[in-house]
Amino acid sequence: MKKFILTGLISVLITGAAHAQTIAGNAVKTDIADVLKQTYYSGLTGDIEIKIINVPFKELVIPDGNVSYKVVSPEGRYLPRDIKRVNVYVDNTLVKTLNLPVQLKVYKEVLTAKEAMVRDQAVTAENTYVQKVDVADKLDYILTSDNLSKDIKTKKPMRQGEVLDKRFVKIKPDVVRNTEVRVFFTSNDNLMITIDAIALEDGLLGDYVNVENKNYKKVYKGKIIGENRVLVAI
Repeated sequence: MKKFILTGLISVLITGAAHAQTIAGNAVKTDIADVLKQTYYSGLTGDIEIKIINVPFKELVIPDGNVSYKVVSPEGRYLPRDIKRVNVYVDNTLVKTLNLPVQLKVYKEVLTAKEAMVRDQAVTAENTYVQKVDVADKLDYILTSDNLSKDIKTKKPMRQGEVLDKRFVKIKPDVVRNTEVRVFFTSNDNLMITIDAIALEDGLLGDYVNVENKNYKKVYKGKIIGENRVLVAI
């Protein structure tokens, strides 16, 4: 009887092993980084590098079948270092949830001080240059060569080689808080309507700001496409 039970147990283990698959940890990191780039970070522009810093295993053993990954972390700010929750599916059935440390790098061409600059100095094409650097820690605050058409002055001394930051310069916004703006609404069927609204915050070209409908007091979020012009997708 004991021999029969042992033989049966061995048979079950062998059968289970035959219906499992093993994926190397490095392969899992690469695959999940690709999924993150295509989904969670798809709204970013620039040269993007995403790296899964570590996984809690050398090999992932899961049932045999078609493997897929889904990011289930809530939406939020893009951070240089973050923890992402990722579900692992086999044939669309959830088999494991992973909490993974993620490193984000975003390379963009941004304005950089060509020389040391003093407070209240004008920022011009002559005292700046453009270089491509990782700006993942200041995505909302970068300045590009397009901003040189604006009247910009420094709010603090700048070191030679320092990347310029919107928080430390004075720049005339394209949309000014509490002033009237023209809002353009667009839809997938190319329908466009316009309304007058009040800007609820300052912003530069390309920024997203909240605007309030003057008649119905409804608030929308849109992208600044020109001076006192905001585009809202519906």
